[in-house]
Amino acid sequence: MNKKKKTSKKKSTSKKDTAKKTTPSKKKTTAKPKTKSHKAEELEGVDDSLLLDGITYIEQNKMEAALECFEDFSKEYPGSHFGWYYQGYTKMLQDKKKDAVKNFKKATKINKAFLPSLYYQGLIEFENSNFEKALSIFDGIMENFNIDVLKESNFNIPYFIAISHHYLGNLQRAEEYFMFAYNLSPDDPVILYYKGFNELAMRNYNYAMETFKNLLHIDINNLNFWDLIKGYSYYYHQHEDKKKQEEQ
Repeated sequence: MNKKKKTSKKKSTSKKDTAKKTTPSKKKTTAKPKTKSHKAEELEGVDDSLLLDGITYIEQNKMEAALECFEDFSKEYPGSHFGWYYQGYTKMLQDKKKDAVKNFKKATKINKAFLPSLYYQGLIEFENSNFEKALSIFDGIMENFNIDVLKESNFNIPYFIAISHHYLGNLQRAEEYFMFAYNLSPDDPVILYYKGFNELAMRNYNYAMETFKNLLHIDINNLNFWDLIKGYSYYYHQHEDKKKQEEQ
């Protein structure tokens, strides 16, 4: 991409979301925030037209064109974390996760206070079932960012800590963070579903029942819940039938 092309582009004003799920739910726990992750004051003295062009290309699903814009931006401003971050973000959307992580790490090295770069590193580890690595990253975020920053970011970090603990078998620890996540987003059915699932694993059936009641109050058509109930009912009746056979 040469200089002439750079100056001929129009700045994007689109504010669409680019979303990628980590669970079957479409709710906000796992939804990605708006693609535009930079603020005007953070780019003072920097021409952000390449970033805006790249974001527009992402929204048009033109990933290679977007990547070219972000690479050109990083060549022009190698000391800005934004170019490396958006390269990582684009590669993540292309399912080039290893390359994405490298770019996110570069962005973090330049600016350790830029939360999205850290979050997506943790998310990729989570999606790859590397729960210990994911947990280490998310725990670090909790230690270094205050609750107001987390709320503003739209990243429910406690949820990912909770579910990582769950998959690692730390059920009590998971329960503590599910409660934290629920307090951050009380209307998110994804959190309630996995909170209830964790409570079932702990055999806290009364708590699980209350959690699932809250879930259905928010989202009565939650397919995850009904699939869980089908499976639970099957094994329950299978167990009861076995008991009756033994009693005869």
